Amino acid sequence: MKTSNNPKLLKFLAISAFMLMSFFSCQKEAVDISQPNDNQTFQASSEISQLMSRTATNDGSVDNIIDKANCLEVKLPVTVVVNNIEIIIDSQDDFQEIEDIFDQFDNDIDQLDIQYPITIISGDFTETTINSQAELEELIQLCAGENETDDDIECIDFQYPISISIFNTSFDVIETKKINNDQELYVFIENLDDNTLASLNFPVTMVLADGSTVAVNNNEELISTINQAKDSCDEDDDYDYGDDDLDCDVNSIKRNLKECFWEIRNDNGASGFKAKFNEDFTFVVTNPNGVEEASGAWTVTQDGDYAYVQLDSNFQDFNGSWKVVECGDNFLEMTDAAGNFTKLVKDCPDNSNLPAVKEFIKECKWYMYYLKVGGEDLTAQYHDYHFDFKEDGTFIMTTGNDQDLHEGTWVIQEIATGGIAITLSSQTLTGDINDYYLLARLDDDKMVLQGEQEHTLKLERVCDDNSGSGNQVARVKNAMKECAWYVYYFELDGVDVTQEFPIFFDFKEDGTFVAEGNGANYSGEWDVMMLNDGSTGVVINSSDLPSQLVDEYIVTFDDNEKVHLVDYQQNTLKLKKECN
Repeated sequence: MKTSNNPKLLKFLAISAFMLMSFFSCQKEAVDISQPNDNQTFQASSEISQLMSRTATNDGSVDNIIDKANCLEVKLPVTVVVNNIEIIIDSQDDFQEIEDIFDQFDNDIDQLDIQYPITIISGDFTETTINSQAELEELIQLCAGENETDDDIECIDFQYPISISIFNTSFDVIETKKINNDQELYVFIENLDDNTLASLNFPVTMVLADGSTVAVNNNEELISTINQAKDSCDEDDDYDYGDDDLDCDVNSIKRNLKECFWEIRNDNGASGFKAKFNEDFTFVVTNPNGVEEASGAWTVTQDGDYAYVQLDSNFQDFNGSWKVVECGDNFLEMTDAAGNFTKLVKDCPDNSNLPAVKEFIKECKWYMYYLKVGGEDLTAQYHDYHFDFKEDGTFIMTTGNDQDLHEGTWVIQEIATGGIAITLSSQTLTGDINDYYLLARLDDDKMVLQGEQEHTLKLERVCDDNSGSGNQVARVKNAMKECAWYVYYFELDGVDVTQEFPIFFDFKEDGTFVAEGNGANYSGEWDVMMLNDGSTGVVINSSDLPSQLVDEYIVTFDDNEKVHLVDYQQNTLKLKKECN
């Protein structure tokens, strides 16, 4: 054979050989995965799979204060009526509002009613629509009862994210999945079959019931850690919502009393008195008008199995040694040697910065959604009114109709117990509104004012970013075309008939709508327009919709989630958005 001495050809052959060798080297590196340790893989039927699934199972007991069902969780938001007070539960933090209402009085019968339809989430994270209490009760019967043994493990959790590698029969990694929460882990385990091998990518961090963490490095450690922790805490699978609030030890009580201020309730009939326990172990007591009534010193001691709150003051009903017989995050129940009973209920204003609070209140309108006077619920009489608090200390209370307009003054001031008081006064308003109130709650969209003698005023903040009725027409029309809208309150001739009209509307872009409810389907036309008086009107027209809903309405309130409508006979229709 004749060889070539062409230098260009030799150079080309050399480069080609190098590239070919590099290619095969890279190929080998890509597929050369070492076989996993048999002890670190798991299949669907293995012990570690079952423990992981039980740990990731959805805990239905977290909302037992609502549904009393350990294997079911109500999907939020949900509307409930607690002791005749309607509240919207947007998050688990709002469960405290239910508990606060339940704890308000010792001798009343607490009642919670769920506004249907709702969606419930089962232990396997499947969702089911429930239309009545009877339907919910049927599912509750399938759950384990109060404090009965169930499958879910609640005393230990995974700290996410974690990752899991999946192998084929040759022990090659075919996929690595990132798991971000319990639902993703549960679904992964449920879909795993015995022909598939999987392995956790260690280390994995586990979170114990007390908040501490444990790092585990292999399957054996994970199995051991879960088994040791699974029965180490109170899973709270009971219906006593306040049994885990606070340990009644000296340090916990001291720390708790220093937070906020406390309403004093005793069996002598005193009400409206409040105490502020200071860091230096002095305290002050104010009367219902926020005026300082007494002061003194306090501490907490231990004697045997009980803690005692020691008070030294010139206030007869709040002095001496008091044995703590029950306590929680928001209350203390105490008795003295003579058998007198006193209950302290925590009352925390959400904001005590007076200038900031005043600025916040006057920025937007405040719509009345609850009013109770002397124990009587007057919400239906005032629910369409809103307040507009002015910089100069005046306010306007109106429904948007000039015939229903009231003017007055508002005064905001700090009180001795560290809270804030607001006085409302108007010559055209009665004691239903005029009063000296303590600011009991203030957050991004809610304000609760507490007056004397069971006088409670609750307001919802609504900021209108667009001024003018023309903008309201566009805003309402655009909002109503989004998602579905259901009747969450309907009043005819002064009577609440909401339960008779479980209607869902789907308002279309072309001015038509379809609706369903009571086992029937409906259709019709709708429109939003500016009326001659400058207000915003909504027309609902249909030949088959219940005639009570077919009407011309005026918009009295709107935001991105709710629209309140009133017809010319003062019947009230309130719609709420629901997006799946």
